[in-house]
Amino acid sequence: IKRQGLNAVFFQIRNACDAVYESNLEPWSEWLTGQQGKSPGYDPLAFAIQECRKRNLEIHAWMNPYRAVTDIRSASLAPTHVARTRPDVLLAYGPLRLLDPGRPEVRSFVTRVVMDVVRRYDIDGIHFDDYFYPYPQKGLTLNDNATFTNHNRGMTNRADWRRDNVNLLIEAVSDSIHRVKPWVKFGVSPFGIWKNRVSSSSEGSDSRGFEAFSGNFADSRKWVDEGWVDYIAPQVYWSMGNGRANYSTIVPWWSENVSEQHLYIGHGVYKVNSDANWRKPLEVPNQIQYNRTFPNVQGSILFSAKTLRNNPNRVSDALLENVYQTTALIPTMPWKNVTSPPVPTPLDAQLNENNTITLKWSYPFPLTSERDKARYFVLYRSANQSPIDLRTGQCIRATVVKTDGKTLFTFTDQEVKPGTKYNYTLSAVNRLHNESQPTEVVSITTDKKEVEIVEVPQKPILPLVSQSQPTPIQPHFEEPMEAVAASEEKVEETVEEPESDEILQVFPNPFNQQISIRYRLTAAADVSLYVYDSRGTRVGTLVVNKPQEVGNYSVNFNGQFLSEGTYYARLMAGEIQKTAKM
Repeated sequence: IKRQGLNAVFFQIRNACDAVYESNLEPWSEWLTGQQGKSPGYDPLAFAIQECRKRNLEIHAWMNPYRAVTDIRSASLAPTHVARTRPDVLLAYGPLRLLDPGRPEVRSFVTRVVMDVVRRYDIDGIHFDDYFYPYPQKGLTLNDNATFTNHNRGMTNRADWRRDNVNLLIEAVSDSIHRVKPWVKFGVSPFGIWKNRVSSSSEGSDSRGFEAFSGNFADSRKWVDEGWVDYIAPQVYWSMGNGRANYSTIVPWWSENVSEQHLYIGHGVYKVNSDANWRKPLEVPNQIQYNRTFPNVQGSILFSAKTLRNNPNRVSDALLENVYQTTALIPTMPWKNVTSPPVPTPLDAQLNENNTITLKWSYPFPLTSERDKARYFVLYRSANQSPIDLRTGQCIRATVVKTDGKTLFTFTDQEVKPGTKYNYTLSAVNRLHNESQPTEVVSITTDKKEVEIVEVPQKPILPLVSQSQPTPIQPHFEEPMEAVAASEEKVEETVEEPESDEILQVFPNPFNQQISIRYRLTAAADVSLYVYDSRGTRVGTLVVNKPQEVGNYSVNFNGQFLSEGTYYARLMAGEIQKTAKM
């Protein structure tokens, strides 16, 4: 994600009244182990936070507020799931079960679940998906008669009452978050059409599709007008050539209706190759370029990471080549905080023996306010006589994460050319992305000899030991696990009799789906085994720092979800480092 040029992760932690984190309120999600309620042996949310912090990525905890059971006919529910403990608070809609939005105790419970995460985890935001009342299906009726009778609050129009139920939840969650951790952002990604102009309202968009306002009773424009959300991310999952809901007409509507809060447009990259419009190689980059013509559009959210990883029709390559060539800083939210952190101490630039440049600085400011203290540094650079332009990302050389308790920092610039003058300046940025004034510019010139690059081997990802702050529930770990592997790998490790003198082999090669990666150890060692794509992005973690004795080993890897291309198996065992092409 970082290499793709993105700066935030929306990590789904609550799909259907379950948890992809350790919770006393809801059972572990079945998506982790195949069995609801079974611990995976680590805390995926804590792990994701740790890895995002290392890479200076924001992380937003993504939740579905009401969905309880996707299909009651096939569900295997834990004893602690709400469908077993409180079936009286659920509504049925075909096989779907959802928490009844009209019941006060449901609003309280959902808010409690949200705040449990906000209090215990160092997240940057809470994100609600578009599932409020269910999307209408032919032949099905949602029976909430009893709730309407008992909890109508004096309202007589059921549609207005349903919208108000959702509004009350949005407002309660917003108030709770901002009261407890005012730096945590709250946003929603509603369906992309609020109302249609022709069929419903002159205030609607020029579209002819499903309406969130009347379809699942989501009045997203009201949430913006009332200031309940810090950002709105409408799912504009249509192409620029769509006849009924054209991307080029819906985005301007949102831009006109969101002015104070942030507007991020949701892109349906999962649709790439689904029809003639989505088969256009530059469809998604063109959408993003179009967004940039509207000052009110502050960014994009791409659904989903799986599509970006698999790179169909080279969509990921097209994004990097056309719109994400440079680093983008996340825009500030002045209504949350305008205070900038102190300026770092002056930069010290040194030329190394291999003709690279090392920058050093210190940051001795003991700020304790979570909103105000620096979270990262931005290093700007220009070459020769070119000025350093702080207004765009063109001059951003790197962002450096500020580690708590550390005051001295360094960065070695290896992307330099011989005989070139480089100019540097540095700023500090807090978690709401308010930026300090820059340091004084320092300049240094490289020698005319060739630059020698020393490659540093990538460290294996290890599980988080504990949360950085005390929490009521401490995450625990049994075995290292991979939360962001490219596929649902089934890893089977066996000790085999020797078949070859080769240290690392892959069978079959070329591979189809099931891959056997075999390796031989001539001495006991701590072993790590990974799979990378041709760009160096890790797409599979098979063994992590596992002590193993002398012998021959085989690990099976399921590559069915990998896109076509060249991959590499990388073995690290003590002093042995071997790579096998796949």
